[in-house]
Amino acid sequence: MGRNPKFHSLLPHSFDEVLNAIANENKPAVKTTTARPFLKWVGGKRSILPELIKRLPKEYNAYCEPFLGGGALYFALKPDRAYLSDINFHLILTFQAVKDDPKLLIHYLKIHERNHNKEYYYKARVRLFKERDKVRIAGLFIYLNKTCFNGLYRVNSQGGFNVPMGDYKNPLIVDEKNLMEVSRVLQTADIKQQDFLQIKPQRNDFYYLDPPYHETYDGYNGKGFGDNEHIKLSEFCKVIDKKGGYFMLSNSDTELVRSLYKGYNIEKVLASRSVSCKAHQRGKENELIIRNYK
Repeated sequence: MGRNPKFHSLLPHSFDEVLNAIANENKPAVKTTTARPFLKWVGGKRSILPELIKRLPKEYNAYCEPFLGGGALYFALKPDRAYLSDINFHLILTFQAVKDDPKLLIHYLKIHERNHNKEYYYKARVRLFKERDKVRIAGLFIYLNKTCFNGLYRVNSQGGFNVPMGDYKNPLIVDEKNLMEVSRVLQTADIKQQDFLQIKPQRNDFYYLDPPYHETYDGYNGKGFGDNEHIKLSEFCKVIDKKGGYFMLSNSDTELVRSLYKGYNIEKVLASRSVSCKAHQRGKENELIIRNYK
């Protein structure tokens, strides 16, 4: 299979600005879809998409993303074969619901849109962890994502979503056209909730790894992602390399990260950070793109 960045020339304005900046004279045929990320996500990769895309391997079989988040790179590439996963149960369930039943999901989102106010929001936070129907959970998850502070996903030690409501006058809760396009794109993707260590790397597959960054915000699941997890991730990358796969990893520019990936291709780029546990790390910061190929 050839390189998979099959982007569309009629992407929405925000993606146009990103993708038009990419100088690639060997662009393959594009897919006729305008699907773009349907969630706001702290640590999302829209700001450095050109840097990521120009560093893709020339050829690979399947696209694999074990730290899915908002999926910005996936939606920019729209690969024919994709394995998407994350440890976040509500996130993965929401992607599955968009894939399998977008019309019913849109119906529930319209209900949330009509009823949105402060009281409704805080009741929805509680309902998210009591609801048992997949599509209803997905509706609550997207509603909370669009109306909470900064699109932040944070849970307490008991796993409860505890982000306050954001100050938005007209939040876009129902993006009907995009959700239908996303559902169309996701039909060729295998979507699972799992830890990255459950993945068995395959030869010639491409793994994009975007973990919670070292020494920055890591409150996505209540367990954190500390030094030990970053060490395990570096060992996982060694397995990918040994098996003949390709990996590209985004992470903080810290001494630990550089030491863990010594010997691989390490490059520094400038990226935006909107949320960090350290005030001085908000704004433009250096981060690393690490690969096991040139």
